[in-house]
Amino acid sequence: MRDVSRGQARQYARALLTVAEEQGGEATLRIRAELREFATLVDQHPDLRAALDARGVTLADRGRALAAIAEASGASPVVSRLLAVMAGRDHLALLPAVAEVYAALANQARGIVAVEATGAVELTGEQETALLEALRTAAGGEVELKTQVDPEALGGLRVKMKGRTYDGTVRAKLRALRRSLASGS
Repeated sequence: MRDVSRGQARQYARALLTVAEEQGGEATLRIRAELREFATLVDQHPDLRAALDARGVTLADRGRALAAIAEASGASPVVSRLLAVMAGRDHLALLPAVAEVYAALANQARGIVAVEATGAVELTGEQETALLEALRTAAGGEVELKTQVDPEALGGLRVKMKGRTYDGTVRAKLRALRRSLASGS
């Protein structure tokens, strides 16, 4: 993403965080979840994106359409207004970046560590609970866990936390074994 676009996304995210913090309580985290849902919705529904981008659909109409979708889905008024403003300014393409930047800012403000765990198969509820507890201990506080499946991992987990990657996948262990055998040590 261009630096200008990233800067615009950051402006939207900061403004939104300010409003969310004024609402207090869990508004910051609720808005974080809503933004992600809408970014995913627009990303995963090309027909919606095409309708919003269609010739003849004014910016004001885009804003009203998104606000109506947001309202019908039970989104907060703050997120509905944000979507309307972004649509009215033809900035909907920034929505994924706004969601990402907002999540990072909201997590930082709340002392939450974002963690990404990737494994070969989906974790069971019990495994995810155990992993969350271990991660909370390692992070020294609350974590936001995002899990992904990558069959090429073969087994084990790769965890990204606080800018570091801890790779305990079978694939990584095989790679290390291959290097060890190739170097003769």
